[in-house]
Amino acid sequence: MIGTMELYAKGASVWVPDPEAVWVSAKLLKDYNLGDENVVLQISDGRVRHTHMVPPSGLPPLANPDILEGENDLTALSFLHEPAVLHNLRVRFLDYSSIYTYCGIVLVALNPYDQLPIYGEEVIDAYSGQDMADMEPHIFSVAEEAYRTMTREEKNQSIIISGESGAGKTVSAKFTMRYFAVVGGAAQQTSVEERVLASNPIMESIGNAKTTRNDNSSRFGKYIEIGFGRKGDIIGANMRTYLLEKSRVVFQVLQERNYHIFYQLCASRDLPEMRVLKLGGAETFRYTNQGGEDSMQIPGTDDVVDLERTRNAFTILGVPPDQQMELFRILAAVLHLGNVNIQASGRGGDRSYIDGEERSLSVFSKLLGVERTQMAHWLCHRRLAVGGEMLVKPMPGQQSLEARDALAKHVYGQLFTWTVTRLNSALRAQSEQPKSFIGVLDIYGFETFERNSFEQFCINYANEKLQQQFNRHVFQLEQEEYVREELPWSRIEFSDNQPCIALIEGQLGLLDLLDEECRMPKGSEESWARKLYDQHQSNNPSPHFRKPRMSNTAFIILHFADTVQYECDGFLDKNRDTVFEEPINILRASQVSPLVSELFQQEPVGGGKSSLPNGNLRSGPGKRAQREHKLTVGFQFRQSLQLLMDTLNSTTPHYVRCIKPNDLKEPFVFDPKRAVQQLRACGVLETIRISAAGYPSRWTYAEFFSRYRVLLRGGGVQTQEQIQASCQMALPELIPDPEQYCFGKTKVFFRAGQVALLERLRAERLRAAGVIIQSWVRGWLGRRRYIKTRWATLTIQRYTRGALARRLADILRYTKAALVIQKTYRMVAIRQMFLMIREATVTIQAFTRGLLARRQYRLVRKRWHKAVLLQSAVRGWLTRRAYRRVRAAIVLMQCCVRRRAARRELVKLKAEARSVEKFRELNKGMEVKLMQLQLRADLKVRCWGHGRSLLFLCLQEVQALRVERNCLGKEKEDLTTRLLEQETAQEVQAVAQEGKTLTAELDEERRKYQGLLREFTRLEQRYENLREMSMLTEVLTHYIQLHIPLAWVPAFLFCLCDVSIMQIYSTPCLCITVRFLENQLRSQRSQEEAELEALRLQAKRMCSDPSPSADQQVWSRMSGLAASDVRVDSALSLPPGLAASVLFLCVRQADCSGDKTRARSLCTAAVTAMKGALKEKGGGLQAEEHHPNREDEDLVPLTSDLSELNRALSDLCIQAYQQLLSISETRLQPIIVPAMLESEMIPGLSGSGVKLGNFRKRAGSDPRAVERNAGETPSMAAVLRELGALHTALSRQALPPTLMEQAFRQLTHLLSASALNSLLLRKDMCSWSRGLQIRYNVSQLEEWLRSRGLQAGGAVALLEPLIQAAQLLQVGKKTEADAQALVHTCTALSTQQIVKILTLYTPHSDLEERVTLNFIRTVQGLLKERSGGQPPQLLMDVRRVFPVTFPYLPPPPVRADQLDIPDSLKISFLRRP
Repeated sequence: MIGTMELYAKGASVWVPDPEAVWVSAKLLKDYNLGDENVVLQISDGRVRHTHMVPPSGLPPLANPDILEGENDLTALSFLHEPAVLHNLRVRFLDYSSIYTYCGIVLVALNPYDQLPIYGEEVIDAYSGQDMADMEPHIFSVAEEAYRTMTREEKNQSIIISGESGAGKTVSAKFTMRYFAVVGGAAQQTSVEERVLASNPIMESIGNAKTTRNDNSSRFGKYIEIGFGRKGDIIGANMRTYLLEKSRVVFQVLQERNYHIFYQLCASRDLPEMRVLKLGGAETFRYTNQGGEDSMQIPGTDDVVDLERTRNAFTILGVPPDQQMELFRILAAVLHLGNVNIQASGRGGDRSYIDGEERSLSVFSKLLGVERTQMAHWLCHRRLAVGGEMLVKPMPGQQSLEARDALAKHVYGQLFTWTVTRLNSALRAQSEQPKSFIGVLDIYGFETFERNSFEQFCINYANEKLQQQFNRHVFQLEQEEYVREELPWSRIEFSDNQPCIALIEGQLGLLDLLDEECRMPKGSEESWARKLYDQHQSNNPSPHFRKPRMSNTAFIILHFADTVQYECDGFLDKNRDTVFEEPINILRASQVSPLVSELFQQEPVGGGKSSLPNGNLRSGPGKRAQREHKLTVGFQFRQSLQLLMDTLNSTTPHYVRCIKPNDLKEPFVFDPKRAVQQLRACGVLETIRISAAGYPSRWTYAEFFSRYRVLLRGGGVQTQEQIQASCQMALPELIPDPEQYCFGKTKVFFRAGQVALLERLRAERLRAAGVIIQSWVRGWLGRRRYIKTRWATLTIQRYTRGALARRLADILRYTKAALVIQKTYRMVAIRQMFLMIREATVTIQAFTRGLLARRQYRLVRKRWHKAVLLQSAVRGWLTRRAYRRVRAAIVLMQCCVRRRAARRELVKLKAEARSVEKFRELNKGMEVKLMQLQLRADLKVRCWGHGRSLLFLCLQEVQALRVERNCLGKEKEDLTTRLLEQETAQEVQAVAQEGKTLTAELDEERRKYQGLLREFTRLEQRYENLREMSMLTEVLTHYIQLHIPLAWVPAFLFCLCDVSIMQIYSTPCLCITVRFLENQLRSQRSQEEAELEALRLQAKRMCSDPSPSADQQVWSRMSGLAASDVRVDSALSLPPGLAASVLFLCVRQADCSGDKTRARSLCTAAVTAMKGALKEKGGGLQAEEHHPNREDEDLVPLTSDLSELNRALSDLCIQAYQQLLSISETRLQPIIVPAMLESEMIPGLSGSGVKLGNFRKRAGSDPRAVERNAGETPSMAAVLRELGALHTALSRQALPPTLMEQAFRQLTHLLSASALNSLLLRKDMCSWSRGLQIRYNVSQLEEWLRSRGLQAGGAVALLEPLIQAAQLLQVGKKTEADAQALVHTCTALSTQQIVKILTLYTPHSDLEERVTLNFIRTVQGLLKERSGGQPPQLLMDVRRVFPVTFPYLPPPPVRADQLDIPDSLKISFLRRP
């Protein structure tokens, strides 16, 4: 304590009480010395106050250092007390807009009364799989901690959410269940998760209502057990409810509403199916209009839409529409029952009656299917047993109204119980039993009003039990921490509320006396109050019970949170919850609605639980033993509460305390009075007290050594043992009192305030070291200045002397140069004179010698004139020979050119000859010509008898026909070859545009061609006949000319002659000739048919294998191969596109053979095999965008219709692409944050300037997580290794570059979004040094993408938000110019992201400064102009999927003999031998 007293020095910040703000900040104007009774303070508003203090407990609480302002864990504060907690919550809530704060194992949640963008799926993804201590406080962080603890330790968990009405308990429970539904389910919600979430709107409709404090207040407690299977997925759920506020059904105070479902039905009364309910507006019913007209409608809600949402939820949970309508009929009947007018009659109003024309009762009876007269009678009468006889006694008007209201409450209570049972049956696990569960407890918080009744008593009793369990659990965690560190600790004292709980539930406690009074025939509240006073104030006084001074029907209980006065009025009736049996029997006999009968069916005698759990059925005394329930509401509530406590004690609890910041429901308005009141009530301050009673500040030895190295001895790199020994040696000198600290195995523990003392000593040591460093630096600067001056002087002297020496050297150099110039000039003048004289002499000599030479030439020319003539003749001959050679070459060249042109023309003519039309014209002309020839020949033969001249003409025609026959034979061969070439060419031409029409035309042309071929064969045979006839004519002519007898002529010659020839010689030969010709024609016809069949078989052999059995075997083996599984290593070793090429060739072969069935079967087998392989590796088909279905003009279209299979293959492409990305994302996801944010690729940036309280695990976190995190952290090398392996695999498989760019664009978005989201949720990452590390890590990734040429696809551009976030951490953040530069630089970040980073920015050393609120407001003002009404976006969508487009690549012209098929595939049978 002496060390703490030293902190009360001049300028120290303290907290003083204030009636308005609860606590205000102040500063000491002078040092406080031990023994002083007054403290001089200056309040934050400038006032000076002299405060009388009684040390040491009377001293004002010390404020925490500024560096701890806004800490996300209250237990990390140096001083743990109420003002520090309140101030830290205010700063985080108002300045940083952070509604969540840790307080040890408790998550404190302040209701912002505003919609915040922090609950989307991207936030769930950011918190999923992350440690609780690494992320910013959030309800998802608590849910993730519970989920991870359950899966790791296989132990049940509980999340206890408590708080006042309007604090946000229901919303927190809904977000918790939503988190479990997303994390514990698939990417798309399965039916189980959907049913779990569907229970929320149903329970809100029938269990929530508007109160003065909350528009959607839960008027019951619930505990939902979400069951998980072995794989961590949700398989079922179960719900338990506690203490429904049934009194709200019949009564509401001003500005409050009944349950939401009633107003939803009234608002939807115009729907066709709702008209049978005979409903009006909510203002027309007594049970819904008591809160006033202003409370009928809740701002921002639509009752019609809410009812539709409720009906959809019922449908999801399996409630059929007819049963839903039955439920709505019962609810509408409750409203009509409230409008039943019961009038008093008789003397003094001792009787009552209902008018016979009462419409409300008629509608009530019709809706529930009961007798109106019976219900009217028993609402005004009751049955009594007197002397063994049953008597019917009329009830007074007031008692009849109470009976009516009791019936309405009982009906609603039974309906509520039935709904919960129906929900549990729909949520129950069907396939397997849950291996473990996580329970979510949404229960009312501590309540105190001006008038407190039975409901507040039960609620506060439940909170007492929960607070006791909370205190013991917190104490147990502290004890486990001390035992784990082997501390010599003494028992921590904390306030146990067991005496208060014993006062309520103990023997002869408040509940026992209440039940006893309820069993008394004439029990009253006054009698019960007197018993309470006698028992707990006189006989056995309790410190937690008091009697009010001014009332005899009230009592006071001193709860852990506050002192509450309860009014006894109404306790007995609410505890009995009595309803008469006669109206229930009438409802039980309903025959219209089976649901009504089901609600009120009695349990068999001795059969377990009552069907009326919340009330008694009062009947005559003779049947009381069988019909009256002995369980009161208080007894049932105590039993259910005990069962709840047993469940919570058997699980690992996690606590969420919801705080209501103000009663006005204004967004981000903080009322310190209300906040402190709730902090005291919810147990947060109790956690602070328990932590402060022990050692609240705890550091590992490495963290302590890193922070306070300046106070310790030794330096340099030391081992863990040396660091621990150094800390243990130095602490006794720093803190003399050994009670203020304690050494553990891995940590050093400090009591409250000791860390602040160490901070002061560290600051003093740094200040002294700074003075020494300044003195040495100033001396060094003086010496450096003198040395620089001396060096400058010497340098000037040296340069001056050098300049003078250089000047003298220049003069000497100029003198010598002048002499050299004179000498050279004289030499040049004399040389020029000499050269001029020599040039003149040479010129004279040249002219003289030329004259003499010309004279000599003329003499020689006269002498050799003949030689000149001979030379001219020879030269002319040589010239002519050269000309002839050139002309011959030119002619040769012209011939070559003309031959080339002729060849081109020949090719063009051949191409025209190939066409079907040309062939048709040729054949048509030939057919006509042959017919003409035949007619001409016939005519000539008939005219044979006209003379020998006609025979010679026939012989000439025959000779011409012979020549033509040879030409036609050649033409036939050419046409046959051309037709075969044409059929082959038609297979390779791209005729896909014509489709089925051209295919039909081609078949028609083929049929015409076959007909022409047959006609050509017939004409050819005719030609042979004519040729033989001409030969026969020649022979006969020869015989006639030689006058040989006719009998000597061979007989067969007569058979080959024409009839006209036979007439020349003899008539008897005619019959024989005719018969012979008929036989020859028949043989020719059979021969033509045989040749035609042979041609057909030959055509089939050109397109397919001639062996049907071999064909069937090949296709069966190919289909089996398509469905077989190939090993991964074998598949990766295959050439790229080999499988696709083989399948393409097989399908093309089947299509060319005309076997469409086999082509489709092969494609179907391939598609099925690929689907099976993809399904085995996981992932379903989610097609997004298909590439356009294009076909190359050079490809021959398939005759088989494979459009459906083409669509299936396109879907498989997208499925394989998505599955590839899914596998890559699964491998990258665990290492993104550690590699890109946490890895330190630049050594030495962390340094020793660790922020106070940083890098420390949150109190109560799993110690094994610390050990896991202490291991090797993945670096950027791991990320680049994964990306490199993927890039190598895709490149090896010849993936198109555009598709590869799209894949890496998707992965880059995942890297950038995940890293940025984690940065926005982690305060320890927002610092200057960490920003530099992140920028370096991102630059490595950027460089890797550019080196692979992947920047064209937009992958590098997606890193811009993360790059700008890293730059934002490094730039200056002080002046307005910095703000403007920041806004212009960070264009890829949203307004919320920029403000969040500035808010989270945390200095990691004393040299940095926190970003001021004024600077943040300036940035917000500049960003408003830039936002332009964009929706708020804090986190990036990690699940965003970019549309993929597959580029169209035409298949290459491959052949089977060009493929290198490995023997391992066993498909060698595809090759022909």
